[in-house]
Amino acid sequence: MDTFNSDLEKEGIKVICPISTLNVNEIATYVARLLCSKMPELKLKYNTVFMSIARLPMYIAEMPQGQSDACYYYKNSSIYFRKGLTFDKIKKLAVHECIHHLQEVKDAKGNLKKLGLCTYVGNKAYGEALNEGAVQLISSYLTGEKSDVVKYYDITLPTDSPSYYPLVCNLVKQIGYVSNFATMFDSTIFANTAFYDRFIAACGEDEAYKVQQNLDKIVSYEGKIAELNSKIQTEDLPYKKFKACTDKINDYKNKIKKTFFSTQNLIFTSFFDRETKNLLSITRIEEYRKYLYSFKNLIGLTDNYSFFNEFYIQKMNELDNRYEAIVNNKALAIVPRSKVSIFFHSIKNWFAGNANEYERQSNK
Repeated sequence: MDTFNSDLEKEGIKVICPISTLNVNEIATYVARLLCSKMPELKLKYNTVFMSIARLPMYIAEMPQGQSDACYYYKNSSIYFRKGLTFDKIKKLAVHECIHHLQEVKDAKGNLKKLGLCTYVGNKAYGEALNEGAVQLISSYLTGEKSDVVKYYDITLPTDSPSYYPLVCNLVKQIGYVSNFATMFDSTIFANTAFYDRFIAACGEDEAYKVQQNLDKIVSYEGKIAELNSKIQTEDLPYKKFKACTDKINDYKNKIKKTFFSTQNLIFTSFFDRETKNLLSITRIEEYRKYLYSFKNLIGLTDNYSFFNEFYIQKMNELDNRYEAIVNNKALAIVPRSKVSIFFHSIKNWFAGNANEYERQSNK
């Protein structure tokens, strides 16, 4: 225990007291009921989930500023909560941390090998941010957190988790949309490779790996910002050092913004470009159009961002050409040619003339 406490203190976590067995059991009941009742497709057994969580040591602790209010520490399978939280808040935060416990896979020596969508090779983690985003999406759903449109780093975006990992959750939801949410959540809990297989099939292996890397970069940059903010708040810095810290913070914010949009653009272009080859019927063209159109409800926006609208217009032109080819080659139109053509052209004109309308509506 001394070794564990020493490691924790290096992370700035200082244990104050354990949470009582009665309260741990209440947390276990709360989490097990939510998982089993709201996600029955996972086929989890209530008693198994309850017992697994009820055995976890849980503590109230002093936590560094800028760090999340709860932390699962896999080396001793314990959960730590920031002092001063209400018990209702602790229960909600526990959902995310208990999922981490359920998803972990260790080897015979107790070394962590997988944590849901995250794989560990030595001391290196691959897919950590992707896993955090998926776990938080599940947690937000289970606890009934309301989605919202928020603004961080000059990016306005819809997110299911306004307070925790909002940018990563937005991007992970985009990934789930183009791959498969059910498979994503199953792999998140059971640490299997089914989701990665679907993700690679949807977007391509290189693209999927790049997206995974970018998510990790965003979380890393946010961590750097938290460290610098903590330094500014806790140390009496001379002006030069204060200015250097604020300059670094602004640099990291710009990097987050740039990485977010390059990741978002890669997700939808890689998926919808690959899907184009499957448009062999009028029905598939219509499904594709609706799927691409609905994607606009997921994206983040900033001033002068027009990439999605331009991509949409380009794809509408391609759909028109494919429609023409199908009609001319097969002489078969499930939907009358004139109506579809008029509809496609009206959509293109609407986007061309109102490129910023969606941005204005989202910012209201």
